[in-house]
Amino acid sequence: MRTACLMIALATFWAPSLYGELVFGKKLLEVRVPPDTDRLSVEFKFKVKGEHPVTITEYEAACSCLSAEISDGGKLTWQPGEKGVVKGNFKLGTFKGTIEKEIVLRILGQAHPERLKVRLHIPELFVIDPPTLFWDLNGDPKAQTFKVLVKHDRPIRIIDVAATNEQFDYELTTIKDGWEYQIVVTPKNVTTRAFGLLRIRNDCVFKKHRSAQAFMVVRTPKVKPIPK
Repeated sequence: MRTACLMIALATFWAPSLYGELVFGKKLLEVRVPPDTDRLSVEFKFKVKGEHPVTITEYEAACSCLSAEISDGGKLTWQPGEKGVVKGNFKLGTFKGTIEKEIVLRILGQAHPERLKVRLHIPELFVIDPPTLFWDLNGDPKAQTFKVLVKHDRPIRIIDVAATNEQFDYELTTIKDGWEYQIVVTPKNVTTRAFGLLRIRNDCVFKKHRSAQAFMVVRTPKVKPIPK
């Protein structure tokens, strides 16, 4: 029995030597994205280390905004010393701020997958603070304010504001034309739960930054925890 256990242990110990190793120069890429960019590609370069080939059994990017591909026409088995690239292709859409996505590779003989991360820093040229206003159900229907700030090297002017729910009244005020605005929102009542948003259009030269949304919610009050 002890001999059998020893043989199993030795087989487990030596198993990794049957496979090569996929060595990446970087497993995290940080990219500062220009404001007019809608599509972006990044590359993770790798080399096969060791005396045996490496086989990629599966690769995926768990996000509709990101697709993955492997160089040499999607080759999955790589020989010792060969070099290749895992490419990530982004469709950025309306993403803004800092986002992090990853590509996952499962490799034959490797217990844990390789995780290749991309951290994108996408400029926010038109910032709404806070992004959501809240009122408590049956609470105080007092007015609250969205602050709108332009963080660009040229002015961006609001050209239209529209609400999706008539339960919320709103008023736009210009603090500094092209640079700073306020939108004061007052619910007509807070006797029922409600959700609405403001669609704010502006004249930014970059299409993806020409619209923004601000949210308004009448919600059930959060229950405060009982002190111990």
